[in-house]
Amino acid sequence: MQKLARVLALSGLFALLACDSASSSGKGFNIPKEKDLKPGGVYVSYNMGCEKGCDQVQKGDLIQKIDGQTVKTAEEVDKINLADGKPHKLDLLANGSLAPKQVSVTATAKNNLPPLKDTPPFWYVSAEKLNQAPDWARRRMFAHASPMVQLVSINGGILDGRQLFGKKRLIVYWDWGDRVEEANAVGFMQVLQKAQTDLAGKNVEIMFTHVSFPGSRKQPMNDSDLRAWAEKFGVEENGQKLPMVPFYRRPNKTEFNEARELGMENAYTVMENLGQSPAIVLLDERGIVRWHSEGLATPPSDAEVQKPDQYTIIEAVKFSLEKL
Repeated sequence: MQKLARVLALSGLFALLACDSASSSGKGFNIPKEKDLKPGGVYVSYNMGCEKGCDQVQKGDLIQKIDGQTVKTAEEVDKINLADGKPHKLDLLANGSLAPKQVSVTATAKNNLPPLKDTPPFWYVSAEKLNQAPDWARRRMFAHASPMVQLVSINGGILDGRQLFGKKRLIVYWDWGDRVEEANAVGFMQVLQKAQTDLAGKNVEIMFTHVSFPGSRKQPMNDSDLRAWAEKFGVEENGQKLPMVPFYRRPNKTEFNEARELGMENAYTVMENLGQSPAIVLLDERGIVRWHSEGLATPPSDAEVQKPDQYTIIEAVKFSLEKL
């Protein structure tokens, strides 16, 4: 009976993972592939709307020019300031078809996403930078702006998806539902303990985040449990345990405040888009998801590290240090 339950749970998981990609009908998650981003320009991650013209811009459109000026980076778009209340002509390649289109937009800065101030009409990212992620790190949240979430630090304090803006983040969402999941989480944590000094040197903040994934068979740990778990499995060097990585968890029933479940996108949550533990989400300082992997990647034959758990987290660390 237990074996059957496990098979059914896995079947549900595979179904969840299989529906990441857009279908032929156009439905699905429309995750940008290499060919979608190859033309370059600036990728529209989310449209917050504006006074005029923004309804003609879709997530996935590639901005090629603004007022006749070629743009390839988010910083170049920042300098133009689309939210100055003046009309701006956008030359775009349409999401999916890459057909050229022109749109005139007029926008003013918004302050309806506290604590963010003077936000532009779109969240956007360089298509070239976005295209640096490997195929296996392009899951559901890839290319989105920081989704809605509420996370509690075991050292005190609560962060939401909007507060993740402004700093590079390496987030691991992990569960301990069975021995395999827990072993993978241990492997990830130990690599991050060794890498945390290098990551801090590149201003990348680690968030090692304990959550219950779909079908989890264990209750989530509390702060004391997590500290004990970290002490039990922590890495030793020269006879001493390396410092803990920063641990986070989901709020319990008492702590949870629906009004604090916030993100840079509306009605798009982290928890609804997690399928398999451990999941890695890398956010750049602009809050754009530049990496979303789930489970373990298979190392290529020429990889220096052949253990899938170590290979997966090491690749995410390397990306954070070199490309994020």
